Amino acid sequence: MLEPSIHLLNKARQGHYAVPAFNFHNLEILQAIIETAEKQHSPVILQISPIYLEKIGDIAAAAMAQEAAKAAKVPVALHLDHSNSLQWIEWALAHGFTSVMIDASALPLDENIALARKTVELARAQGATSEAELGHIGGIEDAQETGNPDMGLADPVEALKLVTESGIDTFAPAVGTAHGLYKFPPNINFSLIEKICSLVKVPLVLHGGSGIPDDMIREAIKKGIAKVNVGTELKVAWAKSMAETLITEQEPWKAVLKVREAVGQVVEHKISLCGSNGKA
Repeated sequence: MLEPSIHLLNKARQGHYAVPAFNFHNLEILQAIIETAEKQHSPVILQISPIYLEKIGDIAAAAMAQEAAKAAKVPVALHLDHSNSLQWIEWALAHGFTSVMIDASALPLDENIALARKTVELARAQGATSEAELGHIGGIEDAQETGNPDMGLADPVEALKLVTESGIDTFAPAVGTAHGLYKFPPNINFSLIEKICSLVKVPLVLHGGSGIPDDMIREAIKKGIAKVNVGTELKVAWAKSMAETLITEQEPWKAVLKVREAVGQVVEHKISLCGSNGKA
């Protein structure tokens, strides 16, 4: 069933767990996410970034995700991740997305707020959820550097200003995570998560959830994170399994079954970490 992400996230905050948000990059990964969520009775958020909409084909990607979400036996939100363009926001809302993120974190605070406010207006007109980001969440997201390297962690005062003045529904502060896989253990500022959570009254989002040690994920949720984004680990599982499978298997549908199983194992583990299993 397709739902706005704010419904799922408000329940998560009340229940002291987080909703896992998985980026999909092709049909096999999308199927693995939905199948595993159903087996685990977990709500999930399906995400895709503009660069993958372009690579897959925007109409095809939106259509297959929307139909999969509608047919799912668990609550599913469809989210546009890391858009720095209002044009993509408008496109996503017109094509059935129930949640959209404007990433204007590379811009000065006032410009970030202005774009977030416009995103809120567009999303609410469609009954959808909006998300914005503050600070620099480093690394590479879908082959594209994100954030502003000159900025550091999110400032709590600026966080409150952004959320209050924009009216954004969900908020992604930079707290020490990075996109992609980590070469060294991340240095997450848990006290900053707790501080921002006490100031703003909207669900908090943890970007860069791939490769973070399990105990750190649990602690971040304990401090107030309501949504955990995971993308790179799914791509890694897909690529490794596909490479191994194609050595002996050339029938596409048989290869896909093995690949979906490998991706599903990652999805299952992240659902367990978030504590969302059984919450659908």
